[in-house]
Amino acid sequence: MRALVTGGAGFIGSHIQDKLINLGHAVAIVDNLRSGKKENLNSKSAFFEVDIRDKKKLPEVFSKFKPETVFHLAAQNEVPYSMDHPQEDLDINIAGMLNLLECCRTHKTKKVIYSNTGGALYGEVDKKDIPVSEDFIVTRPTSYYGVSKRSAEHYLNLYGEIHNLDWISLRYANVYGPRQQGNREAGIIAIFVFKMLKEETPTINGNGAHTRDYVYVGDVVEANIKALSHKENDYFNISTGIETSNLEVFDSIEKVLRTGIKPTFGVNRPGDPLRNALSPQKAKKLLGWESKIPFPEGIKKTVDYYLSFRA
Repeated sequence: MRALVTGGAGFIGSHIQDKLINLGHAVAIVDNLRSGKKENLNSKSAFFEVDIRDKKKLPEVFSKFKPETVFHLAAQNEVPYSMDHPQEDLDINIAGMLNLLECCRTHKTKKVIYSNTGGALYGEVDKKDIPVSEDFIVTRPTSYYGVSKRSAEHYLNLYGEIHNLDWISLRYANVYGPRQQGNREAGIIAIFVFKMLKEETPTINGNGAHTRDYVYVGDVVEANIKALSHKENDYFNISTGIETSNLEVFDSIEKVLRTGIKPTFGVNRPGDPLRNALSPQKAKKLLGWESKIPFPEGIKKTVDYYLSFRA
């Protein structure tokens, strides 16, 4: 199979790239290196430094590589940034998706596997609805990022119906693991680890009680591989269904690092829901997927990865 991975120099995309290559597939990467890193590229991948919004260069990539399947991860993926830059968020996540889908239509790509958001998509929900299932009606995303990612899923759905394009939308919980950057606004685990390794004090937004559902990047990669063979167009939560608070995240990292550092507490970030966890039952039933890495084990793997650079 010929697989194109947009955002493949980034955190999740680079892991998907490596897995596809290990399985024997031909892989090409499209990434503008806005947040991706060249060091994440596999030497066996073809690399195109192209923005998904580029209406000239992206079709050239499709003409040259002729992908059968596209794993679409390129995105503006930071909630706070979207709140300050809604137009840019729209341009990347919606217009970028539309440009990509046009390339898929024109060049007869068979399938798109879309890396969507789960937490930001569903927004603030009542306690009784947690963990949130895919049946929950999406009406209240609390950030422009959530709106743009949901809109892109609508375009994907409609292109599938009109142009006979197969698709899967994977609605991720909060993904963490090796290669996640700790110098950006998204990725609390990487941010905390980076700061604590530099003997700096992490700041927890709010009082520490905000919860998220954390899923290890290796499990997310396996969900993408499962999606390859799924025959029906559909969307799935990729999650654990378990709520973990910000303070519990800090404590889990501190148990590994033993720095003695105590966190400080700041203001709530605009656009952030108070609580979130997603039900993985649909993915378990229909994709045959479920998370395998428990949170403490995932934290240990993640911390060990960053410690390896200090050896």
